[in-house]
Amino acid sequence: LSQAGALASARSLLSLREVLRVIVAKLPQAVVPSRRSLSEMTLQGVFLTVLAVGLVGNVRDARATRLICHYTTWSQGRADPYSYRVEHVPGDLCTHVVYNFLGVDSEEFELAYLQREIDIVQNGLGRFIDLRQRFPDLKLYFAVGGWDHGGAAFSSMASKRSRRQKFVASVVKFMTKFAFDGIELVWLYPGSVERGGSNYDKDNFVYLVDDLKTAFLKARKPWDVTIQVPADHTRFEVGYDQPNLCASADYVHVAGYDLRGSWAGFADVHSPMQNRPHDTGIYQGLNVQDGVESWLRNGCSTEKVVLGVPFLGRTFLLRNSQQNSIGAASAGPGPKGQHTYTEGYLGYFEICQKLKSERNWRTAWDSIGQCPYAYRGTQWIGYEDERSLREKVAFVKRKELRGIYAFSLDLDDYKGKCGEPYPLMTTLASMLKTPKESEIGSALDRWELAQQMEEDRLNATGASQTAWSWS
Repeated sequence: LSQAGALASARSLLSLREVLRVIVAKLPQAVVPSRRSLSEMTLQGVFLTVLAVGLVGNVRDARATRLICHYTTWSQGRADPYSYRVEHVPGDLCTHVVYNFLGVDSEEFELAYLQREIDIVQNGLGRFIDLRQRFPDLKLYFAVGGWDHGGAAFSSMASKRSRRQKFVASVVKFMTKFAFDGIELVWLYPGSVERGGSNYDKDNFVYLVDDLKTAFLKARKPWDVTIQVPADHTRFEVGYDQPNLCASADYVHVAGYDLRGSWAGFADVHSPMQNRPHDTGIYQGLNVQDGVESWLRNGCSTEKVVLGVPFLGRTFLLRNSQQNSIGAASAGPGPKGQHTYTEGYLGYFEICQKLKSERNWRTAWDSIGQCPYAYRGTQWIGYEDERSLREKVAFVKRKELRGIYAFSLDLDDYKGKCGEPYPLMTTLASMLKTPKESEIGSALDRWELAQQMEEDRLNATGASQTAWSWS
């Protein structure tokens, strides 16, 4: 490969910033330049160094499409037969899997377990890491935060450099011990006073990301710092310094869902692709396309942006059963699901079974928002299906985004009650991932294998399994 060819390849694959990050993380200590000399190196010199140590393949891989699956620890607490465990994760359908959630200790400002019983006592983290034994190419992340965690602990921790440094040190220790590949910050939401935030969160969020990046560089680890951010334009001004977050984070995961819900006062799909005639006031521009384009317009390169899609539906009770179109007045959330057990919320596995087995449900298609919805009497559900996900993937490809993340695996019809197992995840994988035929069986084969592994785990005595304890 000529110098000119190397330069052309580098420019077409990633930014200089990304090349430098990969090199510093992966080069042997003997050939790592100082921070000062690294900044002075030309792209030609950098790439020649890459070639010298055989890193071209690593750099090329950095632009691969990402299909990120989210695993939720609480889903194993559902009553059988819908107790979802690590062993059920279809790692062949994902490029990355994220463990949800860890938290921030509000007093010690360190990484904290939110469910110690699952994470440690039941060896949830160890079993999660063991996914690599079945799927050697799978990248494993963990997420910090989430809706129930709130924003107060994040805000307090990020407010002072000494506190951030304490948190970052605990993250480095944790990632080293458990051999994770990356962290995802799910701070919901910086700058939101009602969520425990402050006016200083906007700047402090950037400082936190920078501190993590600096620590990972110092540790000479190729770990990723990803951030989950909203597509909701009403939150940008108070909590998100978009240009600097885009510059600092390795990847920006835009949550293209929960843009509507029972709180809105009208029935609607919660992940619409674009504006519809009834979208006025704060709801104008509150859609996937406008949300993603805001991040791109304000500093994010397409190679960093990953679109989040939901495997959940938002449910409503209509005020009038005869007025059931999109935008119809609602009186509140729909009833709790039999397994998800939360008002205003159903997993896709619950939705598809309702539509299949309960009489008088009617389905319709939002031709502009490009999502399905269903209604029966005063019940109304907005959700995603295979067709709508294909539209999301087409959008990602048109915009040349980095990929898609799916929230979450346990909400798919993973048992195949309505057809083949994992219909939503399989749809995404068929369009975004090109797995080797020899490495993947049918969806049913995967499910049966997972069931057998879980039975073996429960029946085994003294089984060989990674056991972890971190304090």
